[in-house]
This record gives sequence, C-alpha cells and structure tokens, in this order.
Amino acid sequence: MIKQLSLAVALSLCTAASASAATVLNDTFDYGATTFTNAADSVFGGNWTTTGGTVDYLATGSGFGSLCRSTGGCVDLDGSSGDAGLFSTAASFAAGTYSLAVQLFGSDRGTTESVTISLGSWSTTIAGILSAADVSQSFTFATTGGVLSFQNAGGDNVGAVLSAVKLETVAAVPLPAGGLLLLGGLAGLAGLRRRARTA
Repeated sequence: MIKQLSLAVALSLCTAASASAATVLNDTFDYGATTFTNAADSVFGGNWTTTGGTVDYLATGSGFGSLCRSTGGCVDLDGSSGDAGLFSTAASFAAGTYSLAVQLFGSDRGTTESVTISLGSWSTTIAGILSAADVSQSFTFATTGGVLSFQNAGGDNVGAVLSAVKLETVAAVPLPAGGLLLLGGLAGLAGLRRRARTA
C-alpha cells in the first residue's frame, strides 16, 4: 500500500505542470495558382521577405509546380537567379521557448541540399537533403527572439523545397489536479505512518 501511495505521489509530481502551446505561425504556402521565379515579397502576402538573393514560389499545377508535394504550393529556397536568398518571416517573434515543425524535401533534380534555420539566438542546419527525400523535423528551443529564417547553402538555381512551417510558443502551465493528487498522496502516507506507530 505504501508503495502504491509513493507511486501516486511521484506521478503527481511529474504531472504538476504540462506544456501548453499556442500557434504563432502556420504556413503551407498556398499563395495562388501561378509560379513566380525570383518571387517578390508581395507574392507571399506580406508574410515573408527575401534578402541577399532570391527564392521561387512554385504553385502546384503550374510551371515547376510538379516539384511541390503539397496541394497549394511550395518555395524553392534557391531562386532562379542562382543566388539563394535568406527567406525570413516579416513578423518578429518575442523571446521565449518555441516548438518548430518544418517540411523540406529534395528538388528531384539530382542535388543534395543543406538549409540553415534560425530564430533569434537559435539555429540549426539540416544537411544532406536528397532528391525525393522528405525531411519533416520538429525542434523545441529557447531563443532571444527575432525573425524565423531559412537559408539554402549554395547558389546554383536548385534548392531544397519548403512546403510547410508551423511555429508554436511553449509554456509550462500548472495543473490544479496534480497539486490535489500530491496533497492526497501525502495525507495518505501520513495516515499509514500513524497507523503503523499505533499498531
């Protein structure tokens, strides 16, 4: 019985708080039915900017749209100028802890790509993105905040293809039920100890 109550106390300590997520960015790149090489920022509805080079917007069913694996569109991170641009959110995000999920894949044009993803003080590089290989990855990290950006390595007019980005804030939220379970477990242990002393 004491072991069972000890287990209940341990479980309540583990569940006294849980993570709560709030979505701050969710983009599947459905920006119309027309492909734009060296896409202007306006193509992305003011949600993204490109600096230091270019990216291409590829619409499913239009020119180069066969490179997309989504129903709406996707972004070739090394634009037709042959100079890969830094593709960044127009919005800036506050300091905090975030969860990021991205979907990248190879361009099906016989290349191996590398993409660096950054947000504030956090960054990671996904290397070895092969043709026809999907890379769906999730990350949880703390950052000083800033814009979220993607930078394809190289500049050869053939880049990794970005099809989805989801960014959520992560915050610990106390669970009142966990606290009540902890108090109940402690009271039960105290009662058992008292019974053992009087027996």
